[in-house]
Amino acid sequence: MENWKDAFGLIELRKVPNYDHDTIERINNGFLIKLTAEVAVEAHSYRLLPRWEQARARAAAVGLTVDTAVVSGPAAARLWGIEVLGTKQAVDLHLPGRAKPGRKSDWPAGVVYRHGYLDPRQIRHLHGLRLTTRVRTLADISRYYGPCQAVVAIDSARRRWPELTTSRLFEESSLLGRFHGAPAFRQAIALSVPDSGSPLESKARFILCSARLAQVTSISTQVEFRMASSGRRYRVDLLVNGWLIVEVDGQAKYHYGFDEDPDEVIRGERAREKGIQNGGFPVLRVGAAQLRQAPDGSCEFLDLIVNALANFSRPQDPSNRVL
Repeated sequence: MENWKDAFGLIELRKVPNYDHDTIERINNGFLIKLTAEVAVEAHSYRLLPRWEQARARAAAVGLTVDTAVVSGPAAARLWGIEVLGTKQAVDLHLPGRAKPGRKSDWPAGVVYRHGYLDPRQIRHLHGLRLTTRVRTLADISRYYGPCQAVVAIDSARRRWPELTTSRLFEESSLLGRFHGAPAFRQAIALSVPDSGSPLESKARFILCSARLAQVTSISTQVEFRMASSGRRYRVDLLVNGWLIVEVDGQAKYHYGFDEDPDEVIRGERAREKGIQNGGFPVLRVGAAQLRQAPDGSCEFLDLIVNALANFSRPQDPSNRVL
């Protein structure tokens, strides 16, 4: 795990000597901003960070600030390098053992204390931070943020650590003991895959699996296509019923973890899409807006799937993916 204090240049103000007037002046002039009452960061560099990196920096700052509490939930996931949906700035904290937090009115701003027993064996000490283990982090996300967030996080963890197979996650989850939401967590593990390409892709797959549409008979992930003309190989995000391609777009897909120019990535994807369509395979592109779910469970993405399956032409030989 990366040393986040060094990576973000976090300054622990309680370790700054009282006579360090330069640091105080830089805070007063706005060159440094406080992420917590006791941790500051260079303002310009922080504002240039993507929002999910800002959330990660704040999680690290809170972790450096607390004396006994343990960073958990989505904040711990970010520190582990596990991708989660959204850029929630509030940081989840747990107290070790059976300790209970004080009154909510006394909690620091931007912090949420979670109740429940935290076994000391489920805590890791890394670079001055205390955070929950990988599997406890995933279990807490399932418990407090629901199955969709859980599947997204588990997919990301499995992509980052291929050794986290379904069987191993089941085994590690059994070591957590009994806890509220354990069956739902095991269901999220069962729904996870090792090759999801992005959080939004995981969300799209979860929505589609959960809807149980009669028209959908199969959902495959990261299916490979080869262009007959050039021999180039491409992977598509989702393949529904063996012939309908779903590509999931999102800003994070073009910025998180890529060294290429985002414009070049987009142009390459458009060229790939044209080649695949020329081979007779329809392509449905969706983004975050289409994946939003209304309180009643309706979702534009599901409507698009139903319409596409009804109106797009099925390739004559969908099993032949050599275009």
